[in-house]
Amino acid sequence: MYRTNFLASMLALLLAPTLQAASLVDVYQDAVQQDAQLAVEKARLEQARSQISQANAAILPTITAGGSWNRSKPEDADATTTTGLSLEARQVLFSGEAWYGRSAANQSFVAAEAQYRDAEQELLLRTSEAYFAVLSAEDNLRTLQAEERAIQRQLEQVREQHEVGLIAITDVLEAQAAYDSVKAARIGAEGALMISYEDLEQITGERYDRIATLDAEMPVTQPEPNDRQAWTALALENSQALRQAEARLSAAEENLKSRRAGHWPSVEAYANYSDVLSADPETSPQQGRPLEGSTTEFGLRANIEIYGGGRTSAEVREGSYALEEARYSGDLARRQILQQTRSLFTQVSTNVLTVQARQQAIRSAESALEATRSGYEVGTRNIVDVLNAERALWSAQRDYDAARYDYVVNQLRLLRAAGQLKETDLRELNHWLVSIEN
Repeated sequence: MYRTNFLASMLALLLAPTLQAASLVDVYQDAVQQDAQLAVEKARLEQARSQISQANAAILPTITAGGSWNRSKPEDADATTTTGLSLEARQVLFSGEAWYGRSAANQSFVAAEAQYRDAEQELLLRTSEAYFAVLSAEDNLRTLQAEERAIQRQLEQVREQHEVGLIAITDVLEAQAAYDSVKAARIGAEGALMISYEDLEQITGERYDRIATLDAEMPVTQPEPNDRQAWTALALENSQALRQAEARLSAAEENLKSRRAGHWPSVEAYANYSDVLSADPETSPQQGRPLEGSTTEFGLRANIEIYGGGRTSAEVREGSYALEEARYSGDLARRQILQQTRSLFTQVSTNVLTVQARQQAIRSAESALEATRSGYEVGTRNIVDVLNAERALWSAQRDYDAARYDYVVNQLRLLRAAGQLKETDLRELNHWLVSIEN
């Protein structure tokens, strides 16, 4: 019987599915397929592409065909039936409004394309931020669980010592208060972890049971190049946000020219052919005999607006303010990119030193805890000192974990600000992710 149960248990274990922790690249690939924000930007890009075709149509040949049929019955006369067919071709020879409109559409597409490329980099960053927010929440919960177990053991020891009369009840109460506090923090951390997974699901549309964590051996180094000015130069050259602002400025300039050209004349060449087939008994010697006539016409036409209710002038004013807006928006974008790049470079450099300091703080907290426990055993320290030292150690561990994640995320933000963030950066980072057993 024992052998049968053992074999059944082993078979169930072998057949049970293995939960594979999702890596950063796995999560990003899901995000590319499911992220609604990127899909919105893709739709906007296609809209801008269609607007180019619409603008081109204004300067390409136009061919129209028409037809008519009518039957009239005057008083005291027989009915007359007339059928007409027409074919006309037109080609714009000069239209400032159409030519500048096409240039504006082209620049708008460049802006939309830059916005889409910027959205791709933003998705890389948003996915990474959400991913490492989950890892941070997991580590925070893990350390709180370990802290809870450690303080619970301390509480049990204090209770035993109180029962045999070695310590006062106040020590038990202090230990109980510390345990209740860390238990409440652990419950809050469990909720925060669930929320962080939901934030990740919002981007990817997928629910993950586990994700790979950051290897403790991942190197923490200064930005490369380690020069703030070099990073700002990269940002000014490669930032998709700046490229988008510049293209929008060019589009606004061309659009204003197009609206001003509404006051200009337009010239087009045309050719027209029409054919009329009529059955008119009064003009035909034979009742019902059809009469047919055709006309061919070609030439040039010029048009100029004399007065259009002030519409063109109003459009010019609107275009002038749109151009002013684009100029200020471009200046604002440039300032923001420079400020973000400089700040993030400083932040990453600071993160490197912070990680090193937090690592040293853990070693110091471990030594302090060991010394405090020794002092408690010989009576020179009380239980409050021990609990404080215990909590200081776990707090130092949480601060160290948070500093490592801040370093990684800020490094990605720096690449994003400089227009350098690519999927290959996530793949390189993916090498430092490992699966751990729960």
